[in-house]
Amino acid sequence: MRLQGRLDHLLDLHLREGIGSLPPRLLPILRMGAYQLLYMDGTPDYAAVSQAVEESGEVAGGRMKGVVNGVLRSLAREGGGPERFPRLDDDPVGHLSRWGSVPEWLARRWLEAWGPREAAELVDAANRIPTTHLRPLGGDLKGAMELLAAGGIEATPGPPESGTLALAAGSSPVEALELVPGIIQDPAAGWVVAWCGDVSGRQLVDLCAAPGGKAVALVGRGARVVAADRSLRRLRLLVETRDRLGLELPLVAALGEAPPFRPVEAVLVDAPCSGTGTLARHPDARWRLSEADIPGLSRVQDGILDGAARIVTPGGLLIYATCTLEPEENEERIETFLLRHREFIVEGGEGVPPHVRENGRLRVLPHRTGTDGAFAVRLRRRA
Repeated sequence: MRLQGRLDHLLDLHLREGIGSLPPRLLPILRMGAYQLLYMDGTPDYAAVSQAVEESGEVAGGRMKGVVNGVLRSLAREGGGPERFPRLDDDPVGHLSRWGSVPEWLARRWLEAWGPREAAELVDAANRIPTTHLRPLGGDLKGAMELLAAGGIEATPGPPESGTLALAAGSSPVEALELVPGIIQDPAAGWVVAWCGDVSGRQLVDLCAAPGGKAVALVGRGARVVAADRSLRRLRLLVETRDRLGLELPLVAALGEAPPFRPVEAVLVDAPCSGTGTLARHPDARWRLSEADIPGLSRVQDGILDGAARIVTPGGLLIYATCTLEPEENEERIETFLLRHREFIVEGGEGVPPHVRENGRLRVLPHRTGTDGAFAVRLRRRA
């Protein structure tokens, strides 16, 4: 899934009428065969081709066996190096969408926002295998590392101020969580939690809580959290985490646009979004998204922000966060919110490294941090 655009380009080079001419059920077999040939050194070429040919006969009939055999043997012979792709300097959209394996609409967006070189770095970050990070519930990183080491799991401190530990490649997250009470959480999400500020003893409503990582982390920082979400299915995941850790964490099924709460000191809106900052962790998301999704998500984000504004006490705090890199879901949502709600102002934050702060906002860019992407703003209601 991560390299689907790259594989499709290479397959297309070896098909007279292009990959669009293939039966839909055949394409995944060719992609897997190409991936084995180019990226799995432990699989002999003859075995990868033979398996793909056999499977193609089962799903598409014997007439397609020869096509699959010819395409994959040709690919094995000619290879899949960068010289077979458009160059960044000559065709930046073609390079990012084919070699970089992101949809063309996203390649164009990132080129416009960042320019060719930085957009290429961002695409490379989206194609990395992400490190798994564990957040100990009590925040004792040193003690957690000792417990993990005693259980045979190597861990090192995550990025500063993220509250996380990086697990060694190949470590079992399940085994790590059996040794250390905590959650699996990317450092970018950890920085969003830190951006919420000093929450100890404060009542906080998390309006889009499930599956619950930030809500649990905020409880670990001493907040009195009520976790709300519109999805019962996703709330059940939070029930499992809450019960595993033995937390006091009330759960409410509710719409963020119409939150059924009295005003509280702090509200977190970790808004549903396109998630373009998390493509390394969710490689299939790039193929499920379309640019047409963004306006609809923006309307949802506006509705939840308006709902959240109604339950923030005077002098209280509204934290808006996403894991997307798209300005329509980040800066533009805050600009239009402030026009509708002049009782709120943007307030800077602390507790995160300087390189993820920008103009009083939290902004985490994957190619600069090696983490997921994130955006967050603190909105203070005038007293």
